[in-house]
Amino acid sequence: MGTTLAVALFHNNQVTVGHIGDSRLYRLRGDTFEQITRDHSLLQEQIDSGMISKEQARYSQNKNLVTRAVGIDPEVETEIHTYEVQAGDIYLLCSDGLSDMVLDEDIHATLGTLRANLPLAATQLVQLANDSGGRDNVSVILVRVVQEFAVRTGWLAKLKAWFK
Repeated sequence: MGTTLAVALFHNNQVTVGHIGDSRLYRLRGDTFEQITRDHSLLQEQIDSGMISKEQARYSQNKNLVTRAVGIDPEVETEIHTYEVQAGDIYLLCSDGLSDMVLDEDIHATLGTLRANLPLAATQLVQLANDSGGRDNVSVILVRVVQEFAVRTGWLAKLKAWFK
């Protein structure tokens, strides 16, 4: 048995994302909803090679065949990328218990409708996954970028830091 992982570190107006397996990070920016991570799975490899379409993948029996997982081997390669963030962005970290059970369009609609109340949005996403069969554990973390958070690096900022 192994597990998958998605982590996000927010720093200096950026997010650095590390992931292994098919846990995911999505971003809602304005009305644009997109998957940021790319699954490490047999199914993703089949999509990438053109063997099956994304629509066919939705109904595949091979959803849980991951090509990378934590706990199988002593070491595993983590995919790490850094992205610029903007005030107002909403980030969703989730397990495949959500993404396998709820269409991306429905996740997008839920986040778009409930963006003002992220705790309610998280509860609703878990409920949608459970209502759709809930065949796996469902993990949901939502993060809203409220404002810019650039690191001050000038000499004045360093001087002020001495007096805090």
